Amino acid sequence: MAAHVTVIGGGIVGVCSAAFLLRQGFAVTLIEAGEIGEGTSFGNAGNISPGSVVPYLIPGILREAPKWLLDKEGPLVVRPSYFLNVLPWFIAAAKEAKVENALKTSRAMRELHRGTFDAYAELTRGTEAEALIDRCGQLHVSEREGYAKGSELSQFMREAAGIKVIAINGDEVREAEPTLAPIYKSGLLLPDNGRVKNPHQLCTILAKEAEKAGATIVRGKVTSFLTDGKHVQSLVVNDLLMPVDRLVIAAGVGSRKLAKALGIEVPLEAERGYHITVMDSNVMPKVTVTNRDLAFACAPMNMGLRVAGTAEFAGVDSEPNWERTELLKRQAVRMFPMLKLENVTRWAGDRPSFPDGLPALGAAPGYDNAYFAFGNGHFGITGGPVMGKHIAEIVAGKKPGIDVTPYRPSRFLGS
Repeated sequence: MAAHVTVIGGGIVGVCSAAFLLRQGFAVTLIEAGEIGEGTSFGNAGNISPGSVVPYLIPGILREAPKWLLDKEGPLVVRPSYFLNVLPWFIAAAKEAKVENALKTSRAMRELHRGTFDAYAELTRGTEAEALIDRCGQLHVSEREGYAKGSELSQFMREAAGIKVIAINGDEVREAEPTLAPIYKSGLLLPDNGRVKNPHQLCTILAKEAEKAGATIVRGKVTSFLTDGKHVQSLVVNDLLMPVDRLVIAAGVGSRKLAKALGIEVPLEAERGYHITVMDSNVMPKVTVTNRDLAFACAPMNMGLRVAGTAEFAGVDSEPNWERTELLKRQAVRMFPMLKLENVTRWAGDRPSFPDGLPALGAAPGYDNAYFAFGNGHFGITGGPVMGKHIAEIVAGKKPGIDVTPYRPSRFLGS
C-alpha cells in the first residue's frame, strides 16, 4: 500500500505539490478551504519569469519606500491601524536588503525559478493546460530615460545570473508594443520569460488531472492538529478527525496559522494585491507589460486584459480598499489611451511574503512527517511548479534537484 501524503492548500503550489507527489508514488489527499485556485492564484498577473532574480526589497527600492508610503496612489501602502503589526516585518526586510544578503537572495531566486517552464511542461504535457503556457517574453517600461532596466545592482544581478535582457529606447518601445501611449522613454525586454493565459484555469485543470491520477480532493478548513512529540498524528477538518501519514502545508497566507498550530512561528505577512480585468478588452498587448515607475503589470489573458499590482499591508482579515482598483483603472488608461473600461471586474488577494523574499521549502522544524511549501510572495506562478517538484522529492526522502538550503523553514528559528 502506497504511503499517504495530505496536502493543505489548493493554490498553484498545493496543486503542483499534489501532482508531483503522485508521480513519486504517494497516495495524495488535497484539502482546500475554498475552491481550487480561487485564492492568490486566481488574481495574479500570470507571469512565468525564470528571469526573476531581483528581490522586491533591495537597497535602492528601500530608498524609495518612504516616498511611496506618503503617496496614497503609490505602489506601496500600509494602513495606519496596521503599522505597528507590520513594523517588525519591515525591520527584518531592511536587514535582508543589505547588498550582501540581497545578492544571496538573488542567487536563490535564480536557482528556484530557472526550471519553471520545464516543471510546467512535466505537469501540462498532453492536457488542456498545455495551451495556457506561453513563452512569449515580457516587457518592462518607464517614462524615465534608462529607468526600465533597473538600478545598477539589479543589472548586476541579472548579468550574474545569465538572464538575457534587451534594453530599448522610446521609439523601440513603441515598435515593440504599438498599443502603448507614446510616453515611455525606456524599456527592457526579457525574451525568455512568459505568461499563463489564465492562472485560475491552470490550477483547476491541474487539480482535475491530479484527481484523474488518483488524488482525493477534500473541501474544508483545517482547524487544528493532534501531535505526538515530533510527529503529526491527525488533523481536524470540517470538525472531523483525519489521520495523517505525512503532511505538506502549502496554504499561502493561511500557512502562518497552520504553522502556529504546530507551535512554529513564521514571519509570513499578507501583502495584499489588487487587480482589474477588462473583459473582452478592445486593447490587447502582445506580451505582459510591467510599468516600472508604478509597479503594476498589464497582462493579456484569454478573458481580457488584466491590470494587477500594488502592495498593501493591512492584515489578512481586513476589508479590501477598493479605491486601489480605481487607481489601477486610471493607470491603465494612461498606459493604453484607447482602452475602454466598459466591462471591468475587480479582485483583491493576499500574497504570502517573507521578509527575506524567499519561500519556506522543506521539513517543518521539530517534526519528522510535516513539511512547508509556501511564501512565494510575488512569484507564486513562477515558483509553484518548482516548489511542488522539490517538496515531493523531499517528502520521498530523495535529494532534491536544487540546493534547498536557502529556503529551509528552520532559518526563521535562527538555524
